[in-house]
Amino acid sequence: MRRRGIVTIIDGAHAPGHIPLDLTALGADYYVGNCHKWLMAPKGTAFLHACPEMQDRLVPPVISHGWTEAGEDPGPFGGSAFLDRFQFQGTRDASAWLSVPAALQFRAEHDWPAVVARCHALAQEIAAELAGMTGLPAISEPEFSAPQMVAMPIPACDTGHLHANLLSCFGIEIPALRWGCRCFLRLSIQGYNLPEDGRKLLSALHALLDLS
Repeated sequence: MRRRGIVTIIDGAHAPGHIPLDLTALGADYYVGNCHKWLMAPKGTAFLHACPEMQDRLVPPVISHGWTEAGEDPGPFGGSAFLDRFQFQGTRDASAWLSVPAALQFRAEHDWPAVVARCHALAQEIAAELAGMTGLPAISEPEFSAPQMVAMPIPACDTGHLHANLLSCFGIEIPALRWGCRCFLRLSIQGYNLPEDGRKLLSALHALLDLS
């Protein structure tokens, strides 16, 4: 694509901490990701990766200390004009970003690949049980699903009403979506979710969708 002059911009919000991510091998011109979703860092820990030859095209909307032009004397961040321009945004609090190493260390200490495998198994188990209740086929095989997420078909309904009732009546927060003429729940299972959470969701859906 680059040979044809096409700029690639990837919205990779869910990838960090969810699936293996090699930005160099990916080869995108620009990649934006979040660390607060699956990496479990605080909100506000998004990041932008720009390949070196595309960095000069970006101009920060807010600037403060540092504005080194490419080729000028090295700035405070090792002579990178890109970092000098973007590193400071006024007096923004950088505490959230500084917590990312702790989140990575936590995952390393708790064998996170094993946690992901458990989450994947639980997500697929819940999806399979719901499919048995509704009679609606899955939209993909387990091996083609994201490790900790799965879209679960549900009978046609007012998804906004269903979402509100799940939250207000059962304390369950889960996206309920309509796509064309079909309705889905987007199930996400993180390391802190337990099988009883799945049973609670299935019981609530049984009542709200009248899956008798």
